[in-house]
Amino acid sequence: MATKTLKLILICLSLIAVCARAEAQSKRAGAASLNTIQSRIIQLEDERNLNGDELTGLLKHASPAMRERAALAIGRIGDKRGTAALIELLQSEKDERVRAMAAFALGEMEDAQAVPALVALLEAGKAAPATRARSAEALGKIAGIQANAEKLGQTTLDSIGQSLVRHLPATDAALLADQKLPASLTITALMRLRTPASAEPLARQLKSKDAEIRAQAANALARLRRPIGGAVPALIEALNDSDADVRANAARALGVSKDSRAVEPLLKTLHDKSEHAQVNTVRALAAIGDRRAVEPLIELAKLSDPKAMLHRQRPPSLNLMLECVAALGALKDERALPFLRQLRTAGGVGANPEVEMAIARFGEKEFFAALDEGSLPLGDWRKIANLASALGELRTEQAQNLLSVLLAESDHDKLDVRALPAILRALAKFKPAGMPGILRQQAPLRDASVRATVASLLGDWQSDENLDVLIKLIAQSRTDAENDVRLAALNSLSKYKTPRAIEAIKTALDDRDHLVRRQAVDLLKQTGAGDFSDRIGIVQTGHDKLFYRRVAARLNKKVTATIHTDKGVIKLELFPQDAPITVDSFITLARKGFFNNLTFHRVVPNFVIQGGDPRGDGEGGPGYQIRCEINTRPYTRGAVGMALSGKDTGGSQFFITHSPQPHLDGGYTVFGRVTSGMDVVDRIARGDAIKKIVVFESR
Repeated sequence: MATKTLKLILICLSLIAVCARAEAQSKRAGAASLNTIQSRIIQLEDERNLNGDELTGLLKHASPAMRERAALAIGRIGDKRGTAALIELLQSEKDERVRAMAAFALGEMEDAQAVPALVALLEAGKAAPATRARSAEALGKIAGIQANAEKLGQTTLDSIGQSLVRHLPATDAALLADQKLPASLTITALMRLRTPASAEPLARQLKSKDAEIRAQAANALARLRRPIGGAVPALIEALNDSDADVRANAARALGVSKDSRAVEPLLKTLHDKSEHAQVNTVRALAAIGDRRAVEPLIELAKLSDPKAMLHRQRPPSLNLMLECVAALGALKDERALPFLRQLRTAGGVGANPEVEMAIARFGEKEFFAALDEGSLPLGDWRKIANLASALGELRTEQAQNLLSVLLAESDHDKLDVRALPAILRALAKFKPAGMPGILRQQAPLRDASVRATVASLLGDWQSDENLDVLIKLIAQSRTDAENDVRLAALNSLSKYKTPRAIEAIKTALDDRDHLVRRQAVDLLKQTGAGDFSDRIGIVQTGHDKLFYRRVAARLNKKVTATIHTDKGVIKLELFPQDAPITVDSFITLARKGFFNNLTFHRVVPNFVIQGGDPRGDGEGGPGYQIRCEINTRPYTRGAVGMALSGKDTGGSQFFITHSPQPHLDGGYTVFGRVTSGMDVVDRIARGDAIKKIVVFESR
């Protein structure tokens, strides 16, 4: 009996083990299947390809995660043939995470057809907070586009604005956790919608008990592009807020108001403990233009030692000082001249564009006082570019003559070609009779940035000879790794509106570059030459299935990066789940040493630091472009984003935000965040070096 019982137990245990193995195998198979689908979705996104109903069919997948991911992909692709499927998902889906993503994706589609469904959802008030939040966000994105606004009409726009205002939270009570996102995204939507009636409700939000909401309200008022005089008293009061972002954004908004009542309060804010608030206050005082600010600005600027300007270890307040310099140039008060002269002497002619521009504001005599041909910094293309830009602002005969000298130096190969675009743009402002000939002479140069500048400027001098050059530029640049020349030439051709120019634009419909084809289609529509949308096609990415599998295999990994800079170490967490191809590109470039010894070529205080350009002039890249991977992560302080010159033009240039920038949400790919070293980010100044970037991956 005991033996039979033991055998029975062993059989049961064996069956349990078999079942367990079968279940484990089933789970692995299921996971493998989902990974295969993920890989395929990433590929279709990269190709900008709905592939018939393949992606829209995934909106009915059994897994909510797959439905959510497919909805995001359709939004990223932006093909309006997917709008109806997203609207249906928004209306019928039971899972609120999926519904929220459907709303977000409709915002990315920018299709006015989605407005009725989004408004209906918002007004019904039955959806989860995140879904309502994303619906509000989508309405702001769609209705904020001029072409859509014209299509919708003022009555509909007013109705959308009123609906959004009704969904703003009361300011006399603390926000619950699930109320924060709807409040935040509704404020951003009103900012994008820019209706005059939004100013007063946004001003009320300056009284919110939540600091982030107060900061976002002040930011929205600053970007409303509408009269905000009624909000000035509340904004002045906000200069004393306990939160630094609120104070900084309130200062910015007061500058936009140009209201003289704000001058004295702003002068006090110049001494704010937050440099971010100080920076925005300096800009605000410059915008208002009251000369009471001159002496305080000089004193604030002098807190940095001018003699240290070019030292490798720059003073932390250099960025603030240069903001003061720009403001002093805008105010154009002679009390600032001794200080500006001192800065120019310390750094040398052309060292800082802010100094050159500020001194140019005081006229030709002052600008040329310390300048002659013998003192031209010909060995430093950055200084020459800065000098050329300032000469373009002078608009005098002497300035034009010096630009001609610089051009001649370039023609004799005595000047780095990277200075040439700035020289050409500055010289073009004088509209000299020989400018078209000068541009045609530069057109054959190999440097793509020069050719793109030539192509862009030739649009202002229309002639058969220049048309020939533009057509030739398009043909000769077809083998360029990047598309800047072709895009610039197409824009200039569209200004001609002649049969020959239109035929030249049509040749771009066969270009290998997806963006060039899309641009050609848009321009042909605008010129009334017809709708060639079916010629846009998909992106020829050059990637095979193995590439997408490798990218998808990283989705559940923890990925970190360490940026070693002149000023210290910045540590990042990267987001492969949200931006898989962007993260893959960043990792690949970092491991190749691509970023080693490049600089942060662009620093805008209280906005971003930007690096990753091998040219150093903001025009360079890795030799390829990646598609945008817009996601729901917000641009908070320390967000890492991909720099663009238009949709789907990412490459190697990335930026890190100093402070929250909600106007960037949904427009630029967030692919990481700073986990430590924000003090280093705040100290980075233009020209500081990236020594290397080290990436680490783990499960």
